[in-house]
Amino acid sequence: MTGLRAASLGVPFEPVPGFVGTDLPATADFRTVKDPWTGGEIYVVPALRPRWALLHVQEADARGNARILGSPGYDLLMAAAADQVILTAERIVETEELARTPDRTGITDLTVAAVVEAPGGARPGDCPGHYDVDEDAIRRYLDAARTSEGLAAYLDAER
Repeated sequence: MTGLRAASLGVPFEPVPGFVGTDLPATADFRTVKDPWTGGEIYVVPALRPRWALLHVQEADARGNARILGSPGYDLLMAAAADQVILTAERIVETEELARTPDRTGITDLTVAAVVEAPGGARPGDCPGHYDVDEDAIRRYLDAARTSEGLAAYLDAER
């Protein structure tokens, strides 16, 4: 999350507290910089800027402005950090509908490359206000994905 936050802010790295004296910095891509106020060393992680983010939302307009109803999780962070975004949406709405409550529009069209109306597009995950997590479907997928043959059969059956 920290690397995504750095990218979303347009900075090359972000400080991460709490790792002094642990082994984690040696196993990850942590570096140290000098704290300009205290002179001490602080750990930083690089910005993580994905080329693409594929996100599912409840409502979007054709231009790529979108609402995520309920908890956005990391979606808003991903949208801000990625170079380009592809949105799938439960429904496409008119821009004027989103403009009535602009404070609820969490993703703007600035980095959105495509919008696709895809009802049910978050399944077997959830989409608040539309459907819940399908735990049985996730179990079937996880069981099938234990082998490449099982995964292939699962994907063929889902088409």
